[in-house]
Amino acid sequence: MLIATCAFFALFSDVAHAEEEILQVRVQNTATAGGKKEPVAGVGISVTDPSGAVVAEGVTDDKGVAKIPVPSDGEFTVTIDEATLPDGLGLPADGASRTVNVTAGLGGNANFNLGAAAPKADSKLSLLPKTIFNGIRFGLVIAIMSVGLSLIYATTGLSNFAHGETVTIGAVMTAVASGWFTLSTATGGWGGFIQLLAAIVIGVACATAFSGALELAVWRPMRRRGIGLTSMMIVSIGIAMTVRFIIQMYYGSQPKSFAQFGSQQNINIGPIGVTPRDLITGVVALLALCGVAFLLMKTRTGKAIRAVSDNPDLASTTGINTDRVILTVWLLGGALAGLGGVIFGLDEQVSWNMGTKILLLMFASITLGGLGRPFGALVGSLAVGMFVQLWAWAFSDYTDLKTMGALLAMILVLLFRPQGILGKKERGG
Repeated sequence: MLIATCAFFALFSDVAHAEEEILQVRVQNTATAGGKKEPVAGVGISVTDPSGAVVAEGVTDDKGVAKIPVPSDGEFTVTIDEATLPDGLGLPADGASRTVNVTAGLGGNANFNLGAAAPKADSKLSLLPKTIFNGIRFGLVIAIMSVGLSLIYATTGLSNFAHGETVTIGAVMTAVASGWFTLSTATGGWGGFIQLLAAIVIGVACATAFSGALELAVWRPMRRRGIGLTSMMIVSIGIAMTVRFIIQMYYGSQPKSFAQFGSQQNINIGPIGVTPRDLITGVVALLALCGVAFLLMKTRTGKAIRAVSDNPDLASTTGINTDRVILTVWLLGGALAGLGGVIFGLDEQVSWNMGTKILLLMFASITLGGLGRPFGALVGSLAVGMFVQLWAWAFSDYTDLKTMGALLAMILVLLFRPQGILGKKERGG
């Protein structure tokens, strides 16, 4: 009797072990953030064993559930068929497959929480309007910094390599000054704007003071001693390196972002998506350049600057105080560089060597537009900004080389027009 009973239980155990197990798969979707999870019907499910062979398949019902028999307990991989997903829904963020351990007598469970379908990749042609807009805007930012550099070259003949550090000082001091006081704790809106605006005033003032101090303490004494422009240019390189590493010492090596307006949603203007921050800074850059143009063309100071640019000795004999005009140019150049640094810092990040990164493009702009021509610097900057963005658009796999597009364009233009776009040919002999 005992032997028969043991045989019965052994047989029953083998039959139970041979029975199929149920693998329950649930597919659902949350239509809104924090909302109720809704079942997704009609989704195809496949189950594979460790060897990769498909052992079972199923489809979710109206409750978003598929109960799929599997041949035994053990480890299985459950995969949903993307082609069967309803329109507007995409694969979960953590993938289309789940590894499930099926337990004898208990079965197994797999859950999929779907997300929105991935947006379709835009074609290159559809991205062109946005690329052109970015090129114009980037060109305006470069122009703010380049116009001052061009005016300095026009009035003194100096290629000032410390101009990049003036850009950095404007951005760094704005970032630092924003932590000195609290006009508003908001990181966006009008409160954030007022807080940032007050810091910008301090940052631009520091850049202006730095530029003016260089003229009074270094460049004017060197001019009076008759030191050549090549020696002065080398001194500017030394000043740039010294100031750059002083900034690194006190500000740090890690780039930092402005707390205000760090993350914003795009505003769609036709085919162009732009953040309010980018739109505002683009308008500010344009207004600043219009202000410089008005100053140069319609004011006595501007006429004096143009006179000194054309012929300093002749301007001096007509009663123009050339030292005062040159100091004005250095102050104006410093203010524009500081403002450009703030905008560039809003676009990218504020770092100790950000001015050095943009300096080459500034020199390319004034060379392309015509040395010593402030309006040429504007045209050259727009061309450089456009070529940089078009390179990134055309060669999206080589965006690290996007500066190369601007430099190649500069070389090609200078081969056919050595004086630059708005420069005048100089007579030889």
